[in-house]
Amino acid sequence: MKVVEILPLSDAVVGLRLAAAVLDEAGHVLVPAGAELSESILQGLQRREIAEISVEHDVEEDPAAQAAYRAKLAAQLDHIFRKAGDGDETRALYQAVLDYRMEHRS
Repeated sequence: MKVVEILPLSDAVVGLRLAAAVLDEAGHVLVPAGAELSESILQGLQRREIAEISVEHDVEEDPAAQAAYRAKLAAQLDHIFRKAGDGDETRALYQAVLDYRMEHRS
């Protein structure tokens, strides 16, 4: 599971991935979202006096907790899709929503 957190620039380390673009005071993109932090990027952000950044990282989740969440989510989707029928398109949409919500849970 991916977790997004805001870190002070002083706590950022090489290899972290940005969850959101870093902007300057004028709103120009200094570093795009999804970029992996390097030593040169960190030094450049320090020179520009950027105080904090939004990063994402993977967290291992307990398999039992993940299964419980999936069951709860499936029950919610079953209710939402209860009148949608059992066609191939409906099943594909159901699965796509389930996969998306499992990947982007908070």
